[in-house]
Amino acid sequence: MSKALTEAYIRAFDARDLNAVGALLTDDFSLEDPVVKRIEGKAAALAMMKGMFEGCKALSFRAKNIYVDGATTLIEFTLDIDATHLEGVDIIEWQGDRMRALRAYLDIPKG
Repeated sequence: MSKALTEAYIRAFDARDLNAVGALLTDDFSLEDPVVKRIEGKAAALAMMKGMFEGCKALSFRAKNIYVDGATTLIEFTLDIDATHLEGVDIIEWQGDRMRALRAYLDIPKG
C-alpha cells in the first residue's frame, strides 16, 4: 500500500496538484529539508509548496527508485525546477493512508 501511496504523491507533486498532495497529508504533517529547515502542520507545508509551484515555470519530479519498509518509504528522485536540477532522497513516514512526515535530503548545487 505504501508504494501505491508514494506513487500517488509523486504524481500529485509532479502535476503541482495541491489538492491531491493535501489529501495525502495528516493535519500534523511535518516537512524537513535543507532549504526550508522544518515546517510543522499541513497548512504551512501546503503554503510552502504553493509558493514553490507558483514561483517556477517548469517543474519535473521523477522517482528513480522507491523502497518500502513497513510504513516508511524512500524515494530516490530527480527534481527539475526551471533550470535547476536537484537529486535527492525523500524519507516518508506513513500513518495509515496519510503522510505524517517527510524528510528530504538534497544534493544542492553550489552557487
